[in-house]
Amino acid sequence: MDPVEFASRAVKRCGLYQGENLVAKGGTDSLKGLKRTLFGKPAQMVFEMDIRQSTDEKLDIDFHFCPLVKAWQKLGATDEDIAQLCDIAMCGDHGIGECYGSVLDLPKCIAKGDPFCALRYYKKDR
Repeated sequence: MDPVEFASRAVKRCGLYQGENLVAKGGTDSLKGLKRTLFGKPAQMVFEMDIRQSTDEKLDIDFHFCPLVKAWQKLGATDEDIAQLCDIAMCGDHGIGECYGSVLDLPKCIAKGDPFCALRYYKKDR
């Protein structure tokens, strides 16, 4: 199996596991519950987040800092490598979203040269 595919699948499994635990911890698959359990104040501070919208059906968050991108840059990774590593890392976030019955769109991404990451979770049945 291709190493990128292998890594992506492994990270997604981790996200699914984490997502199941977050749903159980919060007692809901509402996206408001995801915000409460995963994107609380400590995470908001670390990732310099702006919560744009938080409803049961939609969660829009802008991340203005990514510690992974900074670490990869310090290690000397190329911009192309960083973009690919980010795609792999985001498989976990996709897995978490799946546990909430939602889809994750990422229209902007720091690792791909945008000034911030725009995470857009929305319920599948929309």
